[in-house]
Amino acid sequence: MRVRILALRFMEKDESKVSHWFDLAKGEVIEGLVIGEGEQQKVYVITTEAPEAQAWVHDRWPLIAGVGP
Repeated sequence: MRVRILALRFMEKDESKVSHWFDLAKGEVIEGLVIGEGEQQKVYVITTEAPEAQAWVHDRWPLIAGVGP
């Protein structure tokens, strides 16, 4: 089941394991996927290629979507 993860910001680590925080804009959510059943459910963040401006941090990036008005 696809889900939307409400968050204010998210963190990615670069090759040196240094943490970098990125704010989400108002109305943005992180796309996720719920796998499993009952108490064995897990949420995975769907990733895509990093935007060119942030590719120095990591080659993958959370899939960010907008929420309608």
